[in-house]
Amino acid sequence: MQAVRYRPEIDGLRAVAVLSVIIFHLNNRWLPGGFLGVDIFFVISGFLITGIILSEIQNGSFSFRDFYTRRIKRIYPAFIAAVSLASVIASQIFLYEDFNQMRKTVELSAVFLSNIYLGFQQGYFDLSADENPVLHIWSLAVEEQYYLLYPLLLIFCCKKTKSLRVLRNISIILFLILTATSFLPSGFYTDILNQPNTYYLSTLRFPELLVGSLLAVYGQTENGKQQTANGKQQLVSLLSLSALLICLFVIDEHDPFIPGITLLLPCLLAALLIRSMQYGTLPIRILSVSPIVFVGKISYSLYLYHWIFISFAHYITGAKQLGLPAISVVAALTVGFSLLSYYLIEQPVRKRKMTFKKALFCLYLVPSLILVGYNLYSRGILKEEHLRPSSGTPVAAENNFPETVLTLDDSHAGHLRGFLDYVGSREGWKAKILSLDSECLVWVDTTLADNPLCRKYRDEVEKAEAVFIAQFYDLRMGGQPVPRFEAQSFLIPGFLARFRETVKRIAAVKPVYVFANNASISRSPLREEKLKRFAINQYLQPIQAMGNIDKSNQAVFDLVKDIPNVHWVDAQKYLPKNTVEIHGHYLYSDQDHLTEFGSYYMGREFHKHESLLKHSHANALQ
Repeated sequence: MQAVRYRPEIDGLRAVAVLSVIIFHLNNRWLPGGFLGVDIFFVISGFLITGIILSEIQNGSFSFRDFYTRRIKRIYPAFIAAVSLASVIASQIFLYEDFNQMRKTVELSAVFLSNIYLGFQQGYFDLSADENPVLHIWSLAVEEQYYLLYPLLLIFCCKKTKSLRVLRNISIILFLILTATSFLPSGFYTDILNQPNTYYLSTLRFPELLVGSLLAVYGQTENGKQQTANGKQQLVSLLSLSALLICLFVIDEHDPFIPGITLLLPCLLAALLIRSMQYGTLPIRILSVSPIVFVGKISYSLYLYHWIFISFAHYITGAKQLGLPAISVVAALTVGFSLLSYYLIEQPVRKRKMTFKKALFCLYLVPSLILVGYNLYSRGILKEEHLRPSSGTPVAAENNFPETVLTLDDSHAGHLRGFLDYVGSREGWKAKILSLDSECLVWVDTTLADNPLCRKYRDEVEKAEAVFIAQFYDLRMGGQPVPRFEAQSFLIPGFLARFRETVKRIAAVKPVYVFANNASISRSPLREEKLKRFAINQYLQPIQAMGNIDKSNQAVFDLVKDIPNVHWVDAQKYLPKNTVEIHGHYLYSDQDHLTEFGSYYMGREFHKHESLLKHSHANALQ
């Protein structure tokens, strides 16, 4: 078996892949399927790694130590440099919650598990994903997981069975089994695996790498032999390239089988193209042009840096679509840092001879520990800053009454703490806030039958003098009031009827007070204070109201207005309109939650005009 020869056209294909991803990230309308570039990368990676390992096994030179030494040298130095830059910048301009999410992603990336964490936390196409500078490293985690597992299969088949046919057959079986998992119902991933964001799952991505590996297994015997193309091969090659480019324009993020069977089409086309180009077809001449090949050579650094700068541009401007000035700055920074990375980090490290132990210690362990330590230190500083009350901020009087009122539902109950303490201290009660499990935001199923999982909350209701209910109704009804996430992820099917039934059941035993929701805004006002330090707050877009809060609240009011023992509480009407601050203090901590001051202020203004538990039945909903 001959050594794997260098094929410049594959670097050319890398260039197509990375440019597609960059264009998509700059503006997904320009190239709707540009994210498929990652899938093309997977095919190329599977093909090259498998080909190299098979050649070394055949030649008797394969060593796990040498293989993983090369992997560390190839991947980690450039990776740690890029992520370190992102961490340093984020520690200076990010708010605590934003930095903390990024920090967790970075920490798990050091052990190649960032894709699993993101699967729990953030969808790839979520609107908030635009502001996560390390979102893109999920693909590196998938590749590294594959590099840890597939070589074991190669070794087993080649050394134990001495047969490439066995390797091929096992790989095909794995490919079919893993591909079949994409057809599992979404409930399997959300309810059983607790992975709502399947885009990152390795089991659904390994088939794409296996396409490349299978290509290497089939074509290994022809390595080093560049044959002359006939008419049929020319046609196949041209059609493969053309179809692949068409996929970049016609496939989009809304396809129901992404990841899954849909993504296998561009993967198979990429594999077919790689295979056909070994015969010297026309696409090889296109993709082997020097500038294109060079872009392919620096594609790894381009991939690492482009998203870092794009996400920071989104964060600094607050815009969901970057303008031309921002794009120009992003492009210049991406190219500049990519070239520096390629010439000062990638190339020197790859050429340097190192033992596995030295590479593991010097290139992996030490930089990882330093980065994690820096992020933990920065997190502590940002948390202290986050928890520190603004100077001169009035605080509600301490409420020392016993907890006799139960407040239920999601974080939109939690941010009422200042309101409840202020009003309660003046009316002679105190509220206990109980955040419900996501499956118990309503207590009945779609048939309005009792949900057994929610019975545990009934004991709490029995103990209470009254029950308050507050939650993000817009999301549960399928609205999109804030550009932070895709509302579909938080939709509760049949919410209106199920919410009404839940309120009825609670109101049958205790007085219920249903709180109106406050307005949502386009971004956190606290971000402006952070960016003022570097005089870049001037680029932030003005804050705007999001959604139609009056319509949403009216819908909830209409649901519960005729239920006995239920009261409607519209405290948010006492918040000032068309501003997010008053007396020099911010009312909002993010896009839809009040600050402690905002909650306190709403309670103070409410108490001037209304009371809560002093409602009589005669004052129930009118």
